[in-house]
Amino acid sequence: MISFQNFILKISSLRFAISLIIFIAISSGIGTFIPQGNNKQTYIDLFDESPIFGFINGEKVLKLQLDHIYTSFWFLLALILLCVSLAACSFRRQIPALKASLQWTDYKNEKRFERLQLISNHQINCDGDYISKTNLFLKKHGWSTSRFENRLSARKGLIGKLGPIIVHIGLIVLLVGSAYGSFTSESREQYLIPGESLDLINESTNSKATIKLDNFAIERESDGIPKQFISRLDFFSEDPKLNEIKTTKVNHPIRFKGLTIYQADWAVSNVVIEIDKILYQLQLKPIPEIGNQIWGILLELGEKTKKNYLLTIDNENGPITISNLVNFAEKKLYLNGDSLEINSSELSLKKIVSSSGLIIKNDPSIPFIYFSFILIIFGTILSLIPTNQLWVLFNKESKKLLIGGLSNRNLLGFKKEFFKLSEEMQKF
Repeated sequence: MISFQNFILKISSLRFAISLIIFIAISSGIGTFIPQGNNKQTYIDLFDESPIFGFINGEKVLKLQLDHIYTSFWFLLALILLCVSLAACSFRRQIPALKASLQWTDYKNEKRFERLQLISNHQINCDGDYISKTNLFLKKHGWSTSRFENRLSARKGLIGKLGPIIVHIGLIVLLVGSAYGSFTSESREQYLIPGESLDLINESTNSKATIKLDNFAIERESDGIPKQFISRLDFFSEDPKLNEIKTTKVNHPIRFKGLTIYQADWAVSNVVIEIDKILYQLQLKPIPEIGNQIWGILLELGEKTKKNYLLTIDNENGPITISNLVNFAEKKLYLNGDSLEINSSELSLKKIVSSSGLIIKNDPSIPFIYFSFILIIFGTILSLIPTNQLWVLFNKESKKLLIGGLSNRNLLGFKKEFFKLSEEMQKF
């Protein structure tokens, strides 16, 4: 029993909770550095040549479960311990403190007033029931009171004591929701060209829907750098009332029937080129060896002697660069511009087809995450409310009035209110 009590004392300490938070933060940082969820061979190839810190190679990455940190047993254990620590702190400290604050403290003699943060001592002349007048006065100013024969206790802002408890509950919900989301969330990246449709199935709600890319546009800065990607989507579902058109942008996701759709990327998927009076729709692929966001295709041109040419493009408006792989000579082919003759073949660019890169995510933990944020914000706001207490003792024989005050925060602000109330109560 003693060892269990010592365990609870240690796990509910602030130092232990901070240590866990630092450990979780460092682990999360490592998770952003090391790619997550790839196959085993990827880590062996990536880290055997350049080990982390000079000694953590691919095999150690796999053994330490650094390839799936957020679902590893040690990371989940840290989350569980932090939840237990927060719960133990609440039951051991916050809840008893709340219960203690609900009980009225009676100051029967003048000696107890000397221990308070604020105190005022006055000689007054009052023939009536001074405590009754003081009681009514404080109630009008929003104080809760407990009255005795020649004294009273008053308090205000007791709701602030709930703040830390609500924050702890919010943090526990956040940790549990994050762990739940690590196991249940599903994500899919899909490129759609205008007019293309995609069928979606939400297994958690057993609902089906179809999205169709109605239009895709790219806003650019004056220097040509992409500023914003905008996709206009048509939604069709089993319930006709839910059919609607929505627009998604970067940092402006769409939520539809439990799914979240993010605007993530874009690409030049196809070009329509007329070669020797015949139209060809060519599907392009990214070429990272040349540069970021460059797409292209290898094409044979020529009527008699065929030669390989590399067609590349880096934006949705063109032009296409046609490179001779022998001497690296380049020519530009513009959209709806003049045709080019290359190796006896006549080329004309008719159309450039851009595609919208969408990430479709199903995360059942999102309601828990949002709810936890609401609790944390609400609890933090409540925690800022100071709990102020007043005690008034009136000695009828000596006509002596003692007023004492106590505040758990913002003592300077309460001090001004205290002496203002004290001056008012002298006039009764």
